[in-house]
Parts: sequence; C-alpha cells; structure tokens
Amino acid sequence: MDCDIELEIDTGSARGEYTVHVVRAPAGGHASGMFTLDVDGILDRLPQLEATVLASAVAARRTMPVAEMAVREVGQQLFQALFTREVYGTYRASLGAAQHAGQQLRVVLRLAAPELATMPWETLFDPETETYLCQTEPLLRHIPAPDYNQNPLDVSPPLRILGIVASPRDLPTLDVDAEKDHLSRALAGPVAEGRVELVWSRSGTWDDVQSMLLAGPWHVVHFVGHGDYDSRTDEGRIALVGPDGRAAMVRAVRLMALLSVAAPRPRLVVLNSCSSGEMSQSDLFSGTASSLVRSGIGAVAAMQFAISDSAAIAFAHGFYAAIANGRTVDEAARVGRISVMASPDGTLEWVTPALYVRGGSTQLFTLRGTPRAAASEARSTSAPTSGGQAGQAAVPTSAPTPGWQASVPLQAPGSGTVSSGTGSSGTKDDATAKSAQTNADQAMKRAQLRALYVQASAELRARRFEQAVELFDDLLTLEPGYRDATALRESAQHRLDMSRTYREALAAEEAGDWLAAADGFALVQEDREFPEAASRRQDCERRQRISDLQGELRYHSSLGSWGAVVDVSAELATLDPNAADPDGLASAARAEIEKAKQPEPEPAKQPSPDREPQGSYTTADLHPEPRRATATPAAQRPAATQVPASGTPSAKPPQPALAWTPLAWGGAALALAGLLGTFIVVFFMWFDENYWQDNGGDIVLRILYGLLAPLGYLLLMVAGLPERTLQARLAMTGVVLSAAIFGLAGLNYTVEVTAVVASFILAAFGLWAGILALKDPARRTFAWLLLLPTVLQPIIWIQGKGVFMESWYMSQALPLLLHLMLLCAVGVVFVVMARRLRTVPAAGPEAGPDANAGTSP
Repeated sequence: MDCDIELEIDTGSARGEYTVHVVRAPAGGHASGMFTLDVDGILDRLPQLEATVLASAVAARRTMPVAEMAVREVGQQLFQALFTREVYGTYRASLGAAQHAGQQLRVVLRLAAPELATMPWETLFDPETETYLCQTEPLLRHIPAPDYNQNPLDVSPPLRILGIVASPRDLPTLDVDAEKDHLSRALAGPVAEGRVELVWSRSGTWDDVQSMLLAGPWHVVHFVGHGDYDSRTDEGRIALVGPDGRAAMVRAVRLMALLSVAAPRPRLVVLNSCSSGEMSQSDLFSGTASSLVRSGIGAVAAMQFAISDSAAIAFAHGFYAAIANGRTVDEAARVGRISVMASPDGTLEWVTPALYVRGGSTQLFTLRGTPRAAASEARSTSAPTSGGQAGQAAVPTSAPTPGWQASVPLQAPGSGTVSSGTGSSGTKDDATAKSAQTNADQAMKRAQLRALYVQASAELRARRFEQAVELFDDLLTLEPGYRDATALRESAQHRLDMSRTYREALAAEEAGDWLAAADGFALVQEDREFPEAASRRQDCERRQRISDLQGELRYHSSLGSWGAVVDVSAELATLDPNAADPDGLASAARAEIEKAKQPEPEPAKQPSPDREPQGSYTTADLHPEPRRATATPAAQRPAATQVPASGTPSAKPPQPALAWTPLAWGGAALALAGLLGTFIVVFFMWFDENYWQDNGGDIVLRILYGLLAPLGYLLLMVAGLPERTLQARLAMTGVVLSAAIFGLAGLNYTVEVTAVVASFILAAFGLWAGILALKDPARRTFAWLLLLPTVLQPIIWIQGKGVFMESWYMSQALPLLLHLMLLCAVGVVFVVMARRLRTVPAAGPEAGPDANAGTSP
C-alpha cells in the first residue's frame, strides 16, 4: 500500500529498551530511534484498563468519563515512546503526504519483540491532535510469517460465514440463541442483500465443527465462546464442547490443524471470546490470534478484553458490512470501531478489537458478480439441535449438506424470528426469548457494575482520589447501596479533602503566607498520611512569629525606642540568630545606647556672686541633690546638630558594614568561573586533538562563564559593593547584565558583535562601580578588585601579532587565558577578605557602626 507507514520494533540492549525503525513511509526516509518503555507497569495496568473499558459501556455514564484518563494515559505513554523525535517527524510528514494524495495513512506495527505484542497499541493517543490513531487511521499488527503475499480470493457473492457458538456446561453459560440472534441482527442488512450468508454449526463440538468445515467452502469463521491464556504452556486456547458437555480446551496449534481441513482455508477468523487476543511475553506466536495468522490465515480479529453484547453486535455490523462491500480488512476493522463508538455515548470498547494480519496485503477477497437475493433462495425448516438448542436449518441448493443450519432473517432486525408453529407456541417462544434476553441484560449489568467497582477501588488504592470519587458516584447512581461503595466513596472524599488541604498549605508555605500554611497543616497533622504536617506547622508558626517580631522591631526603631529594639532583637535571636538584626537596625540601636552612656563634658565652674566666701558653707552644701541627666535622645536631635567630638560636621555618613557571607560566595563564584574557564581554554589551545571546541566545547565555556561570573557580581552587589546607594546598584546591575550577555553570546568559534559590545559596556559599568568604591578609603582594596577584571576585559579581542577581533579559537587566545586567570585570582582574594571580615570582633562604642565595613588586608 502506497500510504503505509511501517514501523519495526525490536528489543534493545536491556530490558525496557527498544529500537524503532521506519521500514517505509509515504514521506520517504528511514528514520530510527531508541526508546524506553515500562512494559511491566503497563502489564500491571491491563486489568484496570479492562475494567475501565467494560465499565464505559454503561449507558448512564458521562460523555467524557473520568475513567478514560487511564486509557488515555497508557495510549499517550505508548505514543510518545514509539514516535521518537525523528520517527514522529516522518509520521507527521507521511500523514500530510497521504492527505495530499487523498488517501488514508495506514499504521503497520511489525512487532519483533515478543513482550510488545501484549501492549494495547489500539489505545495509541496523539497528544498534539488529541485523537486516538485507530479512530482516524487504519492500524494493524503485522505478524512475520513465510508466504507473505497471498492473492485476494475471488468470491462470488454471498460471502459465506461459518458461525460457531461453544457453551460448555462447566463454564459460565452462554445464551446460545441470544448470541446467534446478536450476529444475525448485525448481518441482517448484508444477508437481505445477498452479500453475506451466515450458517451456524449445530453444536460446538470438535466433530461438528470439523463436519461443517468439510462441507465448505467457508470464507470467514466467526467463533463465539470462551477463551483464555495458559501461562503454563505459554499459549492461547479456546473452549469447544467435549463429548460429555464439558469444556474441551483447544490449544492454538490444534485449532490451526482443525481449520486446515477446510478447502480453501478460511481467509478471515473472528474470535469473539474473552482473552483470544492475549499473547505471551516470551513467544510472539503463542497467542491464539497470532498462531492462526502464522499458520496461513490471512487475518484474525480478536478481542483483547471482555466485550459487552452491544459492542460485539456493533463491531460485527460495521466490520462485516465493510468486508461485504469490498473494503480491506484493516479498513473494515476501523469501520467496526466507529460502529462501536455510536452507542452508548462515551464507550471505550472500540479499543477491544485487535487486528492481526499476515504479509503486506489486507485485501482478503475480491467480490465478483451480482449478489443474489437471499430471500428467494433461502429455505428454512425448524429442526431440533443437540444439547437442547433450537435453530433454523436452511440447505442452499449449491451445497446440500445435512446437519448444519443457515440463519437468514426474514424480518426486520429487532422484530423477532418467524416460527412455523401455532400462535400459542410462538407466544411461548417469544416469552422464552424475552426472559433469556432479560437474564443476559441483568448479567451484563452485574458485570459492568462489578467493573465500575473494581475500577473505583483501584483508583482509591492508587491514591487518585478525585477519579475514585467520580467513579463511585457513577456506581451509586446506577445501583444505590451497592456493596460497600458508599463507605468507600466517603473514604475517598475524605482523602481527597485532606490532600487538597495539604497541597494548599504547601502552596501557602511556598508563597510565604506562614499563617495560612500553619492553619492548613494543623488540619491534617493528625492524619498518618502526612507525617511531616506537624513539624511543618511548627516551622510556619516560628516563621510567622519572626515576621511579627521584625515588624515590631522596625516600629520601635522608627520611634527611636532603642531599648525596645534591643529587647525584640534578643527575642528574635532565640528563634533565629540570622534574623535578629534586620537591615542592621539592632546594631544601630546598640550604638545609640552606647553613645548616650558617654558622659557629657562638665562646664567650667565659675564662682557665683551670691555664694558665701570660701570657708563658709550651708546645709545645701552638706547634702547636695544628685544631678539628673537632661540629654536629648539622639533620635530627637536635628541631624545638623549631631557633630563629632572635634566640633566639625561629618562630610559623609559612614557606610554600613559589608555582609561577609554573600561577599565570600560571590568571590567563590568568580574564582570558579575563572578556574574552569582557564582549564577549558588551556585544553583548547594545546590538547584538543579531536576539536572538541567545534563540537560543543564552546557551548560549555559560554554557559559556565555566562552563569557563574554574573552570579558572582550579583552576590558582590548583595554584599554591599561598591556602596549601598541607588547609583551603585545601577552600576552593578549593568555589570551583571553585560557579563551575562558577554558570556552566553560571546565566546563563540567566531567573534560576535554582541559579545564585543557587551565587553565594552561591562568595562564602562565596572569603571563606574570602581570609582564609587574608591570614594571610601576603607574600601579601596575592594574597588581595585572590582575594577581590574571588568575594565581589562576588552583586551581579549587583541589576538596574536596585534590583530584585533579575529576568531580567537583560530589563534593563540592568550589574552582570554590571562583574563580568566585574573578573574580566578580576584575571586580568591574576595573569599580571603570575606573570611577576615568574619573574624573582626564587633564594633565597640568608640568604633561606630562602620568598624568592620572596610577593613583593609
């Protein structure tokens, strides 16, 4: 097919690693890739998926049930694993090419890894278009086998279908008549048009099936019954009826031999059983479906999950109608899926059918001639069947064979069947049929309720509480009081409420809303599911107390209440020593208190004209009153009147102390940037024999320099360099931004104009910041450390022999190497000076608040 995209998937070097290769595609090319897939995790979820799919058939469910999330998650996981970057590009291009050609793109999966055959590939979900692939494009599983290309079988209508219903008495009972009626109703249209002829075997025994196969020809075999997967033999099986009426489990290899007696061999087999599509994880051909395809059957449609009656009827109707109209089998499977999607709204059972094909051709039949009218040639007579089953025997003139039954509806679908007996017997038969249908409907409802219960319980156990609550709501809507669903729903709701409260508390903690976070953690701290809630609550309460005390400290500082400021700072120190001096307010308050304790100079004593002459004294002289301090608080004095002891006003207020911690980290960042850059440039210049600089080395250097150097300058600004003024911070901001632009855009293989401009801007801002720092004599050492690496940075563009702004990788980049070494040395000196600042003792009264602001080495 011209519009096929074939993907071959094989094992990789380890468990969970696989390779995907585009064998052919409309867009051309042979893209490939590797991916990892949690196969065991998906296998563990298969029971949950089956319960989800079966539960979705309940008519009362929502249009978009929350349970679909499980199917969509698995489908998206498979899609994103399979369609790697290159393969996805080929897929999108091929999709466009197919649409341009007016055709559909068919996705063919060639599964060479056995365990991948167990994956539900029919759930493949494209998150970009938000669609399932098999809903819009034919999807099939290719089984590698010899004799790939079978020519289509020429068929003169009708297309003959052999129906087999096997209901052993020791397995869950199947309503044989209802099963036959379901398929007959699904094929009523094609049968009435003469395109299809449906013939039922008398019983599901081996001998009966073999007799029917010998009385062919049969183009299609449709099996309705029980199937399973035998993990001991690693092979799929179906259940026929034994001589004693019990189950006779037929392995795939025996079923292959049974079907081979038909001449010609049927090209299509439909297995409408519970697990006929299940496969082994170690043998690609152990499953019933794949074994039949390998043996020579052209295609097998199998059910990978249990399927409801309504979905089985809908799939058979669309599938066989498309086959009878000459469509390919993969297109017929897609039409069948679309028929399943019709009712009920929101059902997910369209993922249940899986199509396995042999070779590259999916055109199984070539219909030739005009269909004959079925009603004119059909002859029906009532005949008893073995096992208590009743049916209609119709022997076509073309193949008169006793012991088989042909089903040709004579009325419109849903109107019942024609009986040749009396009216009373017909009424009795109708009543029996209605009773059987009622029992079947009740059994299906019980199965669907059970599936909902299992799905909701699984979501609760997996701690997906929102999905569990919605599923339990659906279950209780359909069946109030079902088992312990009410109690489980309340438990899920409680867990959902607690989880939401905990998440909201975490969000409040992240946002710094300590009070709301503490309240939220207090609500869940008694729950064992949240063991950290109590400690988090205590921490948030402590942080809230710190925030309150810092606000109080600032309030006292604004009023000049220095004693209260010191008291609040002492209480803060018990909670967090690092928070005891916000913005240096506590240190300033202690300095003011110490200043107030210094005695004021006494005025010179002048003899009073009214005092007694020397030698005489009064009672007041014997008992003088103590003097009271009348000094005005420093905060209440005008700034202009506060002068130093020398009597001359200060030219500039002293600078606050440098913060040693960010100063040390800033120096460390600069030292690391210079050291790593030095190593890389040395390697480029003298040891790079494989030209790493051409294959990503320059990117590494740019990222290291463009992140670490700006970070170092930013931390220096936080530490207080060059000074704590708006002008200084603007200068340092320019240094940070221009250093980042220079690093990330500048150290390329060839010189970039952006880098050159950024280096000169960096030099200008560095000069500005250095001049500001030089104004304070105590910070001149820091000023020179800030000036040197920034102002001298443009020298890196000067290359060997005086050439300016050539590719520095193509010549000896000695100026760049010198710059990086200088940057490393400057960073180390910053770290050393920060350590010295840390060891300087606290300032005394005579030193003032700037005692450790600018200690020179």
